[in-house]
Amino acid sequence: MNASDALPDELPLLLLHGVVVFPLTVTPLAVSRPASVRMVDDAVAGTGVVAVATQRNGEDSGFFAVGVAARVHRLVRLHDGTLRIALEAFERIAIGELLQRAPYPRARVQPLPDVATDATTGPLLAQEALARAHELLDAMPGGSDELRAQLDAADPRRLTALLASTLLLHAGIAERQALLELPGPDERLQRLYVLLAQELAALRGHLRI
Repeated sequence: MNASDALPDELPLLLLHGVVVFPLTVTPLAVSRPASVRMVDDAVAGTGVVAVATQRNGEDSGFFAVGVAARVHRLVRLHDGTLRIALEAFERIAIGELLQRAPYPRARVQPLPDVATDATTGPLLAQEALARAHELLDAMPGGSDELRAQLDAADPRRLTALLASTLLLHAGIAERQALLELPGPDERLQRLYVLLAQELAALRGHLRI
């Protein structure tokens, strides 16, 4: 599926525990549950596109209703049947009613396009978040030059995805999910500025011990 293709009204649903996936990122995963393995195999044989959502606290507690549409790439199958895959997420989605539960979940989905960044305040928010990210990388042992270059070259939408997926080391699932659910890059950048400040304070406190 290309970016210009319309998203289907329903997709197989891959439920993740302890991981929130953001658009414009590639997330490596191990898939071991038989139903999920079958879903991946079926997806790869078809369009390759799945809906991805994060489970709440336990497997029986449901899942968050905002997730992402992603292309799933099967990388390798291990001897125990576990799959190593990469999820190439490209769009936020709202996940509606479940249409089936077996052999794996399938749900109605709806695109959630981002609200456009403000031409005046958006660049300022990006600069502030980027500056805080550089502070954090400067304080981290072995801060990645490659990541710095990616951050510096990113537009606001991709910048939020990179920051959320690489530098929020202490943020919990609820905090990450709340970030995903914000309507656009400007709101996410404002929140990320606060979260990155918390990460920096935590890192500096750790280094003083």
